[in-house]
Amino acid sequence: MADWDGALYEQVNALQRWVADRSLVDVLFRGDEQVLDVGCGDGAITARLADRLSTGEIHGIDVSPRMISAAQDRHPGLDFEVGDVLTMPYHAAFDVVTSFNVLHWVLDQREVYARIRAALRPGGWALVQFVCGSPRPSLEATAMNVCRQPEWAASFGDFEAPFVHPQADDVTRLVQTVGLEVISATVDDLRWDFRSGSDFERWAGAGFGDWAARVPGREAAFVAEVVSRYSEITGSDRTLLFTQLRLRMRRPEA
Repeated sequence: MADWDGALYEQVNALQRWVADRSLVDVLFRGDEQVLDVGCGDGAITARLADRLSTGEIHGIDVSPRMISAAQDRHPGLDFEVGDVLTMPYHAAFDVVTSFNVLHWVLDQREVYARIRAALRPGGWALVQFVCGSPRPSLEATAMNVCRQPEWAASFGDFEAPFVHPQADDVTRLVQTVGLEVISATVDDLRWDFRSGSDFERWAGAGFGDWAARVPGREAAFVAEVVSRYSEITGSDRTLLFTQLRLRMRRPEA
């Protein structure tokens, strides 16, 4: 995964905050939990979770050093470090694991849930939310289509998609194979309207690092073409349509 621009992301992350707030609206904490936030980004959502912990603690990890730097700068009282969900070493260390709009960027889905299970204490629970499969082409799928266009193909000859959008049923089955119990699984089809097409491009550019690395000096042009082609799907150059899987899981006591 690319090293995302944490400073830029912090300026354009209203969508991510909205999605996380929707997911957390009916989630209750005792207040004394030890919580791990996987893919914490700039720490904005981690800080929201921390506000719910009167005596507990939260630890945020993200694979991107620039994201962690932004989180540490903005939230100096919280605990952040560079870390990858696929290699995190925790064993029965947390009561709760959360992750918001990150796991679709991790290709090895089975290892994701095996590591989350390992990090949870027996009886602990996890809440994850991310982009799942949909009949409608996603923004990321549109980016892959743009990669194949003549203007860009030479830069993306051996490029593999840096994301996965699994079907909800496939995820719930996978979760069970690693020893987690599914508490609930819901799929929402959501819409977000940016103020303008340029705002949409700015937001997309903050997360298109894997693609941008292939076209140095032409990043903005690539993102603009992706948004333009995506607008043919949505009917607007400022509208993002995305399908979210919200999954709650539990590690059994025994």
